[in-house]
Amino acid sequence: MGSAGAQTKPTPVLPILVAMVLGAIVGSAGELEHGALWHVPGGYAMREILGGAKAIVASTKKVGGPGTRLDVPITHINASYVRSHFGAIEVGLADAPRADEILLALVMTTGPRVHARVGGLKASEIKGEDGLR
Repeated sequence: MGSAGAQTKPTPVLPILVAMVLGAIVGSAGELEHGALWHVPGGYAMREILGGAKAIVASTKKVGGPGTRLDVPITHINASYVRSHFGAIEVGLADAPRADEILLALVMTTGPRVHARVGGLKASEIKGEDGLR
């Protein structure tokens, strides 16, 4: 038993994540750069949780009002050239972002596209040296 009042940090239980990406929709009173500023801390935090992913963390951003939609690109976490993991997900909310808000999207997947058959580098062939292959 630990000392009274001591708290233990729970160990996160995550599925095996193989793709990650960030997106932002900045309200009309903001600037595109406001969406870009969260990319670095968000990307590094995701890399830490995922055990040091190698590939660049793709991102996209735009300025818009409530109901704006954003297509967020998806790529493999360790090799950007794995075509089976190329994809996108559309995000948005009917009532956001308001003028002084930012809608932030964090997208992660646990596998490739269903029936992917584009060819190229396979996930099983990743060398993990440069984030590309």
